[in-house]
Amino acid sequence: MAVTAATAGAPGAPPTVTLPLGGLIVRVHRITRDAIFFGPSPGSKPGNRFDAPNGEYRVLYASERLEGAFVETVLRRPRGRILRPEFVNERAHSNLRLERPLNLAKVYDEGLQAFGVDAGELGADDHTFSRSLALSIHAGLPGVHGLAYRSRYNNGEICYALFDRVAAADLTPSGYERFDASSPTIMRLMALHRAVFDTSAPIPVNPPRA
Repeated sequence: MAVTAATAGAPGAPPTVTLPLGGLIVRVHRITRDAIFFGPSPGSKPGNRFDAPNGEYRVLYASERLEGAFVETVLRRPRGRILRPEFVNERAHSNLRLERPLNLAKVYDEGLQAFGVDAGELGADDHTFSRSLALSIHAGLPGVHGLAYRSRYNNGEICYALFDRVAAADLTPSGYERFDASSPTIMRLMALHRAVFDTSAPIPVNPPRA
């Protein structure tokens, strides 16, 4: 689907969601990476759902709530809801305060029909379609700062893909907290999604010969 600037604000135009000045969004990230990160890294291939197909822009992924950020980042890989504690401990979560209102294309609920897409296309393992849609929105709607969409792994949660036309200065990190596999926060999130920790001993890289 081609989205053009002429459709923005017109009757029947694709709907948008406005995140207000001073609002908070949540990001889960590796402890080795800043809370504000638009990816992929320079020179890297696209890896996520709404990444630019050929480096036309970069994307910061966040969520409305910690629950959405957790399920989208920690529980999506590996699948099966069985996690190694060290996989969780490598990550943290931060709030990002919005220093300006952000206008996002709404690609869920009635926005699916408006953009001419369906949830299955956006949630497919092959990201070709979702990246093409994001590229079309980025190119055709210059006043839009990204996309709002439902989590693929918990569709009650709303997530955000922010284009790098949002400057780092437009986001102020706060509330940084490292995950700990034994913390009440992690135990609550794990219980919510019926996830468990794999407590078996790691398999040796070079097991001894018999």
